[in-house]
Amino acid sequence: MSNHRLILVQPEIPENIGFVVRAMACFGWTELAIVGAEKPTTESVAYRTATLGKDILDRCTVHDTLQEAFGQARTSIAFTRRPHQKGLIDLPNLARRSDLDAPWALVFGRESIGLTSEEVLQCDFACRIPTAHSTGSLNLGQAVAVALSGLFATEPAPRDPAKGAELAMLREDWVRRILAEADSHLHPARQEAGRRHLAALLRRLRPTRAELRFLGGLLERMSKGKTRAKS
Repeated sequence: MSNHRLILVQPEIPENIGFVVRAMACFGWTELAIVGAEKPTTESVAYRTATLGKDILDRCTVHDTLQEAFGQARTSIAFTRRPHQKGLIDLPNLARRSDLDAPWALVFGRESIGLTSEEVLQCDFACRIPTAHSTGSLNLGQAVAVALSGLFATEPAPRDPAKGAELAMLREDWVRRILAEADSHLHPARQEAGRRHLAALLRRLRPTRAELRFLGGLLERMSKGKTRAKS
């Protein structure tokens, strides 16, 4: 499970960072990313509550944005207790899904207000940990422990590396072709920023091999149609 990543957005209580890391160590997760907050120093109380997970804190990465923190994750899961337009999936139901492509990124928000609606929208799924009282919420460290326990048996079988590389090449070709078609529609003064935002969005999508081939053929036909129209 070393390729999976746990992301904390603006954690507010150092002790909780340590408890999160302690839970990660128990379930074999080693990648921690923090968004919008400083990395705990070795003098921080986080190192005292982390117990056997201190090496995870040592390797922890810090990012300015959630998009940067996703890294190489193929499936991102936001944990929230508030109703959301994306739709909430209860943790037991999420664990039974077969479309959680690895590696995963589990995203948890601030102790005080959780994740914002925009942050939830940036993730592939929104997950709720069912509790007896809908108005109550778990401590951050408790929530992470429950989530990791619920997903522990969901680890997908290893994929054929050759097939994965082929699919990645198809996806990158699809992204490149869409970006080329989109150039003329982006605002000239913000074209480079627009390209970056569009590329990030497209790379968050996870079309299947058949869908990529369909999209590639559609782009080719659209391009030929534009060429005939110009002539």
